[in-house]
Amino acid sequence: MAIADSSLSRVGNALILRSIPALVAAVVITFSRNHAAVVGLTVFVGFAFLLASTLIFTVMSVPLEGLNRTLVGIQAIATVVAAAIASATLTGGLPALLLVLSIWAGITAALELYAGYRESNRTVAKEWLTIGGFTAILAIIEAVVPMNDVYAVGIFGAYVAIVGVYQVIAGISLRSDAQSTTRKVSS
Repeated sequence: MAIADSSLSRVGNALILRSIPALVAAVVITFSRNHAAVVGLTVFVGFAFLLASTLIFTVMSVPLEGLNRTLVGIQAIATVVAAAIASATLTGGLPALLLVLSIWAGITAALELYAGYRESNRTVAKEWLTIGGFTAILAIIEAVVPMNDVYAVGIFGAYVAIVGVYQVIAGISLRSDAQSTTRKVSS
């Protein structure tokens, strides 16, 4: 089922809220002199726990229907599990960082892409598909490209910066669409 035009504003707010953990992680990685794997894992733990909270908030406050509500909920659970694994393997070095990032990104990208594919509201679907695409690219790069600590953490930092900014723009765009739809109906 589709997200109603009247709910676009809430979806936009959820995307803006969801951008906050990404932007905070981007700032921390950008301004950190140390790009060791332990720093990447630590930032990921904070990012993932905050992201899971925003996903749970989305499930509770945005009128997602049917399977899409379940997909966002599973995404929240996968993110919490990834954060717990990352926190348990802080001393695991580069292999732990690459494994956690690539598996988390692969799972959440698949969920986001499938939710976007199923969503009949094309405006919302486009945003979910784009975010899922960015996350899939992160999964592929972290899993396939040979890396050292600096590149692995830097690519994660670039990902959260891009996704964070994109989510703010998408959220504002959805809110604007909702307002223009409301004005057209009122006229």
